Amino acid sequence: MIIRKAYAKINLTLNITGRREDGYHTLDTIMQTVSLWDEVKIEKAGGISVECGNLSGRENIACKAAEAFFAHTGKTGGTRITIEKKIPAGGGLGGGSADAASVLRGLNILYNANLSNDGLRQIAAALGADVPFLIEGGTAYCTGIGEKISPVEFSNPSLAYCVCFPGISASTRVMFEEIDKHNIQKCDSQKMLEALKRNDISGITASLHNDFLPVCRELIPQAGELEKLLYENNALGVSLSGSGSSLFGVFDSFEKAKQAEENIKAYAFARAVTTVNC
Repeated sequence: MIIRKAYAKINLTLNITGRREDGYHTLDTIMQTVSLWDEVKIEKAGGISVECGNLSGRENIACKAAEAFFAHTGKTGGTRITIEKKIPAGGGLGGGSADAASVLRGLNILYNANLSNDGLRQIAAALGADVPFLIEGGTAYCTGIGEKISPVEFSNPSLAYCVCFPGISASTRVMFEEIDKHNIQKCDSQKMLEALKRNDISGITASLHNDFLPVCRELIPQAGELEKLLYENNALGVSLSGSGSSLFGVFDSFEKAKQAEENIKAYAFARAVTTVNC
């Protein structure tokens, strides 16, 4: 049996740059894995099954990841996957994608497939925009539909986040439909990349951007309320993760992020986290 931590991600920047003929949107985004995780147990079995509370079954992306692994490698066998969810589902934190990435990495070990991380990312690219990044995690600049990944060297032990989820999921499809109705101020990720390389927390907070944030504020008022709460609890900057509806505040110490968690958790899911590598 393999037991893995499947880490959540946040988007320090997220810019929609276009749409391909196949319907996938192209992105310009900087992603970061953080210390909020699902526990994923992977073991050999005769068939493929996923146990994950009310998310159990063949529609779970973890099941699709296992099917894709066996199809790609030609290995015979199956797997029993058990997931203990700690990352809020449908919050834009990449929980399902992290589970799928952990399944691919776990099966690669269990079945001695000897696939490189690049080989695993080839399988991951067909599963979802976040899955290729979450094969390795860390900090990375991602373009295309998420499959073009450039790792970013970044380490700042004092930096922390408070991740909050209002309990209402944002439909990615609806968010994309609504975003065209807004005059979104476009930006790229270069200022954020420069701030990360300088370990400049003020530069990082000033460069936070997510095209979906004004849409999420409008469609999910609770997200706007959480944004206000994070600022009231001394966040240096606040942004949205993915297409929402989870927000995160940036803090210059874990203690400050933890205090924000304590003050907000009566209103919504809140968790103080630090940066991690998968």
